[in-house]
Formats: sequence, C-alpha cells, structure tokens
Amino acid sequence: MLKINIERKDFGNKIILQNIDLTISKNGIYGIVGKNGEGKTTFFKCINSLTPFKGNVEYNNKVICKKEIAFFPTEVPIYDELTSKEFSRFYKELLDLKDSAMATNIFDVPQEKLIKTFSTGMKKKAYMNAVFQTEYPIYIFDEPFNGLDLESNYLLMQYLRRLAKTSIIFISTHILDSLYKDCETIFLIQDSKIKAFEKQEYETIENILFSK
Repeated sequence: MLKINIERKDFGNKIILQNIDLTISKNGIYGIVGKNGEGKTTFFKCINSLTPFKGNVEYNNKVICKKEIAFFPTEVPIYDELTSKEFSRFYKELLDLKDSAMATNIFDVPQEKLIKTFSTGMKKKAYMNAVFQTEYPIYIFDEPFNGLDLESNYLLMQYLRRLAKTSIIFISTHILDSLYKDCETIFLIQDSKIKAFEKQEYETIENILFSK
C-alpha cells in the first residue's frame, strides 16, 4: 500500500501542490495528467524525495525508501562517454542491484557504441534497459513516450503490463488516449489539487482539463 500525503509544496510564494492525500491499495498502472506547470513532475519528485515538501510518503506503513522506486524523468540522466553495456554495468554496481527473474533488455540498443552517438530516443531506451535490470515495487514514468518510436512504445507498454501485476506504476503523459486502456485510475492535477477518475469517468477528463 502506498500512501501519499502532501500538505503543501511551494516555490517561493507560489503554491504548487497542497492538501493531497492519496492511497494506492493495489498494484497496477495509474495515470497522472495535467497542463504544463500544474505540478506533475513536482508530484513525482515529492514521492521520490527529490524536493522538500510538507508531508510524507509511506509504502507498506513505512517511510518510503528511494531504493523502492524506479524513476524515469523526461530527460534521462545517462553518461555519454560510456557504451550502453558499460552504463548498464555501472548502474547495477552503483545501486548494488540484484538480478531479477524478469530482467531483460527490452529494447534493441547497440551495446558497444558510445552513448553520445545515440539519438534522444536511443538514449532513453539505453537508460530504461539499465533500470529494468531489477524489479521495484514502484515505478514512476514522466512522459516516457516522448522520443520513442511506435514499436518502442508498444514494447514498453507490453512490459509495463507485466510489471503492473506486482508493482505500482505511475505514468504521466499528454497523450490521454494512451492511458485509458490500462490505467486503474487517472489522477488530474489542477489548481494545486489532485482529483481521481475511475474508468467510467475517463471521458469527462478532457472536458474538465480544458474547460478553463
């Protein structure tokens, strides 16, 4: 069970998030949507303890640990001077990762070429391959489909559906249709608050999102 309590998160005099109290009681895929600047990335950073805020996040009744979360930011942090194979090894040793039964390179990425020669999409795939070397109870994807081709997006979603059987997965995207099929719940961040929508309510999200 994941409990997220964000009493207040602000930057200077601007309140970004407040009075957020969420409980995720089952594994699955959960969507996070909202206009640019509404706080989607900040919400993810609060969960991952990457920014200070008033409140707390608990997993299974304990303060959440960074090692329980796999975070995929929009722009992935990856070392250009390494090959894809070297980066995967470096990532594994840095975090002392344990091998997973599901561990696999889901993307076909050149293993011996320097990452600095890769396109943006290829860098993202190399980073995901490295992170997917082990399993996590919680995954956070901030705009994961940006820069990926059609086949790569398909492979990613297929893999996430498998992971969702044993993990909680958050996905932020501007492509709402990509969330409707697989999400248990979609959360809309707007005016510093979060509103939950169940499957039967998904068709109302766009009206609320763009009514202002």
